Amino acid sequence: MPWPFSESIKKRACRYLLHRYLGHFLQEKLSLDQLSLDLYQGTGSLAQVPLDKWSLNEILESAEAPFEVIEGFIQTISLTVPWACLLQDHCSLEVRGLRVVFRPRPRAASGLEPMCWSSFMTSSMQLARECLSQRLTDDQGESGPLEGLETFAETIDTVLRRIKVAFLDTVLRIEHIPANSKTGIALEIRIDR
Repeated sequence: MPWPFSESIKKRACRYLLHRYLGHFLQEKLSLDQLSLDLYQGTGSLAQVPLDKWSLNEILESAEAPFEVIEGFIQTISLTVPWACLLQDHCSLEVRGLRVVFRPRPRAASGLEPMCWSSFMTSSMQLARECLSQRLTDDQGESGPLEGLETFAETIDTVLRRIKVAFLDTVLRIEHIPANSKTGIALEIRIDR
């Protein structure tokens, strides 16, 4: 039995969820042009995605990490959503070609509690309400009442419990160039899967 929501809502949901969970890490806001979607097959991807080093550094700083991000890039982010059996099968998120370069940060004393996961703490009802009330910026928008909000929230709960995330071809590099030096050292960690 196919998922009982229109193609427009599926498209909106894909873009919204990608932006909701990954958007604050991306240097640019997601657009429909960046997003390659095949809704019938339940696949979507983003290619050549520069990361927002400022947002990443805020998270690292709040966690009192001894590093800061110099640059970050993702070759491809792919999402697979099994629309036909959404409530029985898992969704997959594949991050391929993640490249992040760090450098040491001088530690400063702070009394702040780490809050790096606060942006993920949202109820499914709030996610459903935000997703369904958001209007598409292109000409394919549907304007209708917020029907089935509770059903949509339950669906989101079920789906979010079974998301599978894989990182492939990841490179993490830590560089240190001492002050007044032309050379430095680097540690590069390559992770295939």
